Amino acid sequence: MGGADLKTFALIAVAGFSCLLIGGCASISDSPEPAKPFQFRSLTLRQNDNSGDPLWELRSPRSRYQLDERQAEVITPVGILYREGKPAYRLSAPKALLIRDGEQVELMDGVHLRALDGSSLVITGDRAVWTPNDDLLVLQGSPKAEDPMQRLTADHAQFNSKNEELQLRNNLVLKRWNKGQSHREPAQLVLRSPEADWNLKDGGLTVAGPVSGVQRPEVNRQRLLSASALIGNTTENWIDFQPPVTVDEAAEGLALRAGKTRWWTEENRLSSSAPAQGTIKKLKASSGGFELWEDRQELLLKSGCQLNQPDQSLTATQCRWNWESGQLMARGSVELRRQKPKQITRAELMQGVTGNDGQIRFTAPDSRVRTELEFDQSGSTPSSGQNQSPPVQF
Repeated sequence: MGGADLKTFALIAVAGFSCLLIGGCASISDSPEPAKPFQFRSLTLRQNDNSGDPLWELRSPRSRYQLDERQAEVITPVGILYREGKPAYRLSAPKALLIRDGEQVELMDGVHLRALDGSSLVITGDRAVWTPNDDLLVLQGSPKAEDPMQRLTADHAQFNSKNEELQLRNNLVLKRWNKGQSHREPAQLVLRSPEADWNLKDGGLTVAGPVSGVQRPEVNRQRLLSASALIGNTTENWIDFQPPVTVDEAAEGLALRAGKTRWWTEENRLSSSAPAQGTIKKLKASSGGFELWEDRQELLLKSGCQLNQPDQSLTATQCRWNWESGQLMARGSVELRRQKPKQITRAELMQGVTGNDGQIRFTAPDSRVRTELEFDQSGSTPSSGQNQSPPVQF
């Protein structure tokens, strides 16, 4: 075995030698008979590092070894991959073929690689080729990585056990469910991409673009998503959608265009410090950044909020909108402009509510406001500097 000065390799077997003894007692024939396989009642392969800590091991309760071909057929093999001398992954399959005394292991009839860190992550494939000296497990036939919250599939996949990195190539599909949701239900988020790299040790995730997908805020609703790429960390529970980011929901008249946007997956929250523009029905909005809480059904437009509706516009430092109740609050240097008649209303705080027609109507409760009116009639004198508290319609 290569690298014997750095690694130790042990083969421990308890064999029934009856076939060998019988062959030795048989009369000598002119034509040599093919070598008969050894039947082992147990088999263990193990490889250690230079300090004696285990790197991996493979056990089987029964195997059949062909001496002349240096191959062994093993039943229900179970392997353990170690990290710093401690078990990190469990590898299993119904049967396997050991080639060249274990230099290559072909696992068949359903392969499972299970993380032993409590994450319930399982990587599966119909078959796999494991080359321990290369620290490489190549999964073949419907490879899949799945935990309680998400599932990743692709045409091809391989796992580097040294770097603990899973590479998924061609037709990547990432599905994510809400906490407690069954995987038999439609996924809350489905994303498609050419490929992805996922480090299972530190959680680093890189999804190559273009990325497109569907998000389901409710069972009977769906939003179309797109981004140039994704970068995230599944251990820290965040994913960054790389710009340009788009969100469209035709049934709600929703269209969003944004810069880099972070999705906090555990909180189901979106945040961005990049400028964003969007429309929903007759309302157009823009801001220097935003926060969106899906569970609270609340949107915060920050770093400058601008709302535009037919013949009316509003600017403020920030705007907070609950799309379930329709309540909206604008705060900080609020300025409301109407075109007909020409009117400007200023206040530090305005509240509003969305009507059935999609228009937002504002009031300035318990707050001093300043309203300026301009009349087109000749000879009229515009009024300004008036304090008023009646509702202002927007």
